[in-house]
Amino acid sequence: MQVDTAVVRGTTVPLVPAAWPGNTKQVAFLFLTEDGLDFEELWDKFFGEASASGAYSIYVHRAHSRQKSSFRFAERFSGYGWAPWSSATLPLSRWGAVELPQVETRWCALFGAEVSLLARALQDPHNQHLGPTRAAIRLCVAQLNTFEEFLGVHGLMGFDYVYQQLIKVSPSTSKFCFAEPAIAKQATQETIRNEFLRSCVFRDFWRAYNPRTLKHHQWVVLARHHAEIVVRRAEKALEIWHKSWLKAAPDLLHMAEGCSDESAPVDALLYDLEHKGRSTGNTWADLTRMGVEQQCLTYVHWRHCFTDTRLEYSENIAKDLDAVLKHGQLRMLTDREFNFFKSALKRELNGYPTFFQSITIEYLYKLVQEGFMFARKFTKGMQVKVGDGEFPLDVVPRKQLVLPELWDLVDDQNASQRVWTRLSTEGKPRAI
Repeated sequence: MQVDTAVVRGTTVPLVPAAWPGNTKQVAFLFLTEDGLDFEELWDKFFGEASASGAYSIYVHRAHSRQKSSFRFAERFSGYGWAPWSSATLPLSRWGAVELPQVETRWCALFGAEVSLLARALQDPHNQHLGPTRAAIRLCVAQLNTFEEFLGVHGLMGFDYVYQQLIKVSPSTSKFCFAEPAIAKQATQETIRNEFLRSCVFRDFWRAYNPRTLKHHQWVVLARHHAEIVVRRAEKALEIWHKSWLKAAPDLLHMAEGCSDESAPVDALLYDLEHKGRSTGNTWADLTRMGVEQQCLTYVHWRHCFTDTRLEYSENIAKDLDAVLKHGQLRMLTDREFNFFKSALKRELNGYPTFFQSITIEYLYKLVQEGFMFARKFTKGMQVKVGDGEFPLDVVPRKQLVLPELWDLVDDQNASQRVWTRLSTEGKPRAI
């Protein structure tokens, strides 16, 4: 809370003239990285296939750059023509990426860095959708390789599909992927319940304490006018979120039940509406009226969240039970001292969320036929199983990258109607 607050207090909405009518509108891609970028070859392919000139901008924040000492030296002398983002090692520099001065980040304290990225992207009036992530602005689609996890995020669709959907189809709306509410107030009780019911474990504990503090996945897409509100109301949004966070899931004690960037963006929008006296009093009506769409554009797999759908990706229940018996942790049902969230069992079950070290070409094909634009938790070196062979996702077999080959097979019309409203069974696309 202190880290995020210190950063957002020093960040303001830039005053810039409006873009000239007729100029190309841009999608701003906001990247939060530790230093480098996983799957950079795929991102090169992604941006390289943009058919419109000047259709995107790229902003990068590196928390632990290898160039850190020289970066800060360069920053002091930037007025003399030495820009701190001129390092040749900057990810995506060939596509015009701009590096932001480092701000403090810590585990579960990334909202401040997101706000800094949004403010920098707003300096360009051509940016109409912004996207960081953990946060995305409607400069359009933000892929953030998160600081605390540095696991791969990559595009599931080609650039032109993303641009068409965000700039042409829905130019003024933002996209949030909300969680279903928790049933129990204790995190352990809720987890055990969902495990036995094979129900989605990604849950919202906050709205039980404030119906206007909603949990969502960090990867959001913001329209420009919404991005301005998030920057302007960032500090107040942190205060609102923190009040619910302090009360939620009390059995976790000093552990975090969710992070600021999973609520503060939408808290900022809802607070702004209240501050202006325009709220209806109904949270969901307010979100709809202000132009917030419930759409999940980044795929991530949490345990049991896609049960009974074509995207179900879970181990056989016998293997799960074997893992429980192996660790001797059936006692989690009766032992109040047992900490499931720090246990080896939780790591072995691999669903909080799922880390993909391999994937079949059949499942990958299913993903690109859905409305997701990006995917996360794909580890560097992940293998794609094709028949009897395996290929790294970002290495060339027969001079072709595996994933971009699938981009060419996407039915754009069908995919645009296959957008999930939740990353769970409840959000499955329905027939129109």
